[in-house]
Amino acid sequence: MGPPGEDGPDPGSGAEASRREEVLQGTIDVVTYRDEKTLYSVLRVLPERGYGPPGGSIFALERLTAVGRAPHVAEGLRVRLFGAWSEHKRHGAQFEFDSLEELAPADEAGLVRYLSSKVFEGIGDTLARRIVKKLGKRALERIHEDPACLDGIRGLRPEVALQLGESVRAQLGAHRTRAFLHGIGLGPLQTQAAIGRLGPDCERAVGADPYLLARVPGLGFASADRIARGMGLAPDDPRRVAASVLHALGAAADEGHSLLPRGELGAALEGLLGTLRREALAETLAALEAEGEVVVESRAARDEEGPGEGARESPSAVYLPWLLASERGLARSLARIAAPPEVAPLATERELARAERAGGIELHADQRAAVLELLRRSLALLTGGPGVGKTTIIRLVASLAEAAGCRVRLASPTGRAAKRLAEATGREASTIHRLLGYLPGEGRFEHGAEKPLEAGMVIVDEISMLDVVLAHHLAKAIEPPTRLVLVGDPDQLPSVGPGNVLRDLIDSGCVPVARLTRIFRQDAHSLIVANAHRILAGELPRLPGRGDLGADFYLFPSEEPAQTAQILVDVVTQRIPRTFGFDWVRDVQVIAPMYRGECGVDVLNERLREALGAGGRELVRGGLVWRVGDRVIHTRNDYDKEVFNGDMGRIVDVSPEGTLSVRFPEQTVGYSGAEVSDLRPAFAITVHRSQGGEFPVVVVPLVTQHYRMLQRNLLYTAITRARKLVVLVGSRRALRMAVENAEQAQRRSGLVERLRGGR
Repeated sequence: MGPPGEDGPDPGSGAEASRREEVLQGTIDVVTYRDEKTLYSVLRVLPERGYGPPGGSIFALERLTAVGRAPHVAEGLRVRLFGAWSEHKRHGAQFEFDSLEELAPADEAGLVRYLSSKVFEGIGDTLARRIVKKLGKRALERIHEDPACLDGIRGLRPEVALQLGESVRAQLGAHRTRAFLHGIGLGPLQTQAAIGRLGPDCERAVGADPYLLARVPGLGFASADRIARGMGLAPDDPRRVAASVLHALGAAADEGHSLLPRGELGAALEGLLGTLRREALAETLAALEAEGEVVVESRAARDEEGPGEGARESPSAVYLPWLLASERGLARSLARIAAPPEVAPLATERELARAERAGGIELHADQRAAVLELLRRSLALLTGGPGVGKTTIIRLVASLAEAAGCRVRLASPTGRAAKRLAEATGREASTIHRLLGYLPGEGRFEHGAEKPLEAGMVIVDEISMLDVVLAHHLAKAIEPPTRLVLVGDPDQLPSVGPGNVLRDLIDSGCVPVARLTRIFRQDAHSLIVANAHRILAGELPRLPGRGDLGADFYLFPSEEPAQTAQILVDVVTQRIPRTFGFDWVRDVQVIAPMYRGECGVDVLNERLREALGAGGRELVRGGLVWRVGDRVIHTRNDYDKEVFNGDMGRIVDVSPEGTLSVRFPEQTVGYSGAEVSDLRPAFAITVHRSQGGEFPVVVVPLVTQHYRMLQRNLLYTAITRARKLVVLVGSRRALRMAVENAEQAQRRSGLVERLRGGR
């Protein structure tokens, strides 16, 4: 690709012609639509002669439509687009491009148009004409070489001339960088991500170390390795080994590990690189540690369980610095909160008895002991499965603490879990991020060690979802005499993020634990709670007799995945509404172990939407199609819109301008441009996405095709999301596999030892 000022190779010859079917060259007249997150753009292009659709004719100023992704578009920009013509059913002929090459303006009129565009602030049409009149067709190059050439142009203020010079340098530099990145094989989204992560000096940085691309979201080690090897780097290049170390540690964090024992790290690197000299790993770790990229911490040899004979020879663990800081900080903060171990009780047995009478409840001795334990500790943990009364205990603890003069704050890791907590306790509850005052623009929390939370007691529910990083920030913001009560079910799936906080707290023996084991749910005939506990015990769930329609737990047997999917759709959309009276779109949630496969989340979402028959206007974004009636889930915390990760709603409008309106239980929210990528289809969701939620009806597909995810705690988590009805659809063999598979991947963490050692 030539720099601005050069048209590059003729589109009808050379390598470009062999790689691209067709070419459209012209000037962008209007940017009709632009999604800055996906880079998807709809452009109206004034074509140059000979660049129209096949068999068509181009008249003067006839604009053509071009659609595709590009890192940079601007009105007045002259471009060469590579792709193919297609016929849209509503918009007619349009050019679908997969690559955009920026060109210098073809003539002085084009240069005036470009200089007066939004790219260069403060330069209108009049000033642009004066600049071009003085500097000619090479105006951009002359400004880039010597900004002083702008002196003396009437009406061009010095500060505007300075800004114009900086903008021209930035634009030409960005063009060269994009051309370089495209030349080494990056697509538009990857190019944009690389520049965003590595900065304007991206070309020089990548030339010096192409493995920096491994740190770019959406690229990773494999892509960087391919590019680096293509640039001639040797297999044992130190930069390659260093990048593989960081990749392995990042991949381990994605799988929930806070660290990797050195032996396991070595095995992971051999899988990435083939062979690796032990000296090379030692040298690389020393260099990375000196640069602050990793921390190698000595550990007892008994903790070293990595594969291979050499695993026990290196009694050390390798951390990414932010994970080590979180682990250490969490242990220190919890030790601070827990000292002294006993504080003045917030209620007596007599006051608890009065609260029971006032609430019209009668606690079991175990529950009563749990309440009193939580009220006499500065740090305590409440655990138990479904139906054991955790919510009742939380409600009583909060009431008695408030009666003793404490300000009580309630929180959960996700918005959906926080709403459940608020509904169950009759009190305000928030996400932990909102509790700590997350500042999105600054990437930090308002509350921390310097500004602790103002509260007498903080109660945090669903801490099985709490990763070590968020737990660290939470504990750091609590300063005695504020008390901390943590509540969770250790048999639920662990957090998506790194760490195993709830299990580590229990295993350490350093945090007082009130365990509830006796089932107290009022409905004695309910099979949901009973079967949840049977599954935990490794027993198959008990099923109702044939024709029994008074139960709340059923299995529809089916062996083949395709047949299972068909039965599931019928069960969800026909049988459950007809037999039990539930509105399937509002009340029934399908929870699947995996995204892929005939009974995976992706396929089931398509089948269920087809069964719904929602139609009308569509919106296509990021490979997904959105329609009115679609059930959707929001996937991140958006404090401006007050919509949070896990919130679910339905699309009620798709506008001609390409925006969506989603009705959530509390409000209707608009989504435009890049915001649409915060949504995912939600007729079916994964078990991990369901955590913290509760639904009237849960339907779970079980097929041996999902054997990798058929685990006891995954099935347990899925069925405990149901409030009134559970229906399993699938193979009895798959059900047995899930119940019998109690193996959980061991998460690597040093938190237990730190809690015990107070470090």
